[in-house]
Amino acid sequence: MAVSISTILLSLPVALKPGVEFGFMDALFTAVSAVSVTGLTVVSLPEVYNEVGYFILMFVLQFGGIGIMTLGTFFWLIVGKKIGLKERQLIMTDQNQSNLSGLVKLLIQIIQIFVVIEMIGALVLGIYFLNYFPNGKEAF
Repeated sequence: MAVSISTILLSLPVALKPGVEFGFMDALFTAVSAVSVTGLTVVSLPEVYNEVGYFILMFVLQFGGIGIMTLGTFFWLIVGKKIGLKERQLIMTDQNQSNLSGLVKLLIQIIQIFVVIEMIGALVLGIYFLNYFPNGKEAF
């Protein structure tokens, strides 16, 4: 499902630079690579994608990296749904845990650590790129 949605998103004309022809197999390969966090492509990304395409590709990479179950559980918690036994069993298998207790707390901690590391990385890289770009908006 994640690969199908990613392939469709990466094939949208709004994600591509004007006049670029991007085949289905190229989009599929890029989507599979992004979801599996391999990062391989058969095309030059700057020649094919615009800023919207970069954002979609970054989202797909993040989605694949953090895991479908973790992100899905996080969204369930945001909307206030209870995590039932069936979902907890799936989380237990996904996170390679041996018991059902503390799984939701574990996923919340994973999300928190993920956000903190991403913010620190963005801050460090943004400050570094200030030396190479004319303004803060482009650097960050």
